[in-house]
Amino acid sequence: MWIAKLRLWAGVTVVGSAALLLPATANADDSQAENVAAARALGIEGVQLAEAGKCTEAIEKLTRAEALYHAPTILGRLGECQVNVGQIVIGTENLNRVVREQLAPNAPKAFKDAQARAQKTLDAALPRIGHLTVLVEPKEANPSVTVSNVAVPSALIGVERPTDPGSHEVVASAPGYITQRTTVALAEAGRETVTLRLTLDPNAPKEGPPVAPVAAVAAPPPPPAAPPPATNQGTKTVAYVLIGTGVVGVAAGSITGAMALSKKSDLDCPQNHCTGKEADKLDSARTMAVISTIGFAVGIPAAAVGTVLLLTAGSSSSKAGKRTPAKRFAASPYLGPTSAGVTGTFW
Repeated sequence: MWIAKLRLWAGVTVVGSAALLLPATANADDSQAENVAAARALGIEGVQLAEAGKCTEAIEKLTRAEALYHAPTILGRLGECQVNVGQIVIGTENLNRVVREQLAPNAPKAFKDAQARAQKTLDAALPRIGHLTVLVEPKEANPSVTVSNVAVPSALIGVERPTDPGSHEVVASAPGYITQRTTVALAEAGRETVTLRLTLDPNAPKEGPPVAPVAAVAAPPPPPAAPPPATNQGTKTVAYVLIGTGVVGVAAGSITGAMALSKKSDLDCPQNHCTGKEADKLDSARTMAVISTIGFAVGIPAAAVGTVLLLTAGSSSSKAGKRTPAKRFAASPYLGPTSAGVTGTFW
């Protein structure tokens, strides 16, 4: 009993002295001072638990202390406890960190002693590590693997992986396959290979054929721009030309008609029974009557159509889209005993 108390006293004394070698907090800010003080308290408590054989509880305290402030004395004892509870892989990694740490020339003796102690524990623990190889078939299934609920990187599937000795459940899964699992007992320094063969899951949803990408449907071209409204200038020009032609035709018809009537009134012979010079006058009167008839026949319809075009051109610009029915005109020339001309009708 007194030997155990002596060991506990010695351990607390070593850690306590090491903790006192942590940086002074007089010039540090409040948060840093609190962290160092908390790390010191947790470290002492963790070592006390480790010396009492309560490594599971000690690991929790020492892990917190190391997270707050690193010290070789704390990390070394954490690695020792992890090895003692069977967490050999992570424990040896922490011990390696202590051993490989470059200490300052003026580092405290407690830190140097912690390195020497870590090296001794590391040498004894490394040969105990087991190695486990997990193979999964088919490889093209792109499987996921866990060992004791710890995910195994895909790069380590099919190769040896340092593993703690003990019983481990190995699980392999992949989309569309039935999950496979097995248990392996790995002895200290042992080497085991586990092969898991995945089989297709008949209840897995079937993947349909790949859907071809939908080609982008080109938007229909925009409708052609509506033609600009027809200008009325051309229509008006035609109207003016027709009106001018009508005026000239009517004027010519009036003049030649008057000349025909004048020549006919000078005749001294019965109608259609003239001879000599009287016959020539009759022929001339008839010719003038024909010319007069042609003048009226051309002039009046031209003037009428031109007038209609001129009127409809003005109204169509204000009523776009509405068509005004074109007016129609019929002309009939006539030649009487004492007059000649053209009669017409609009409808």
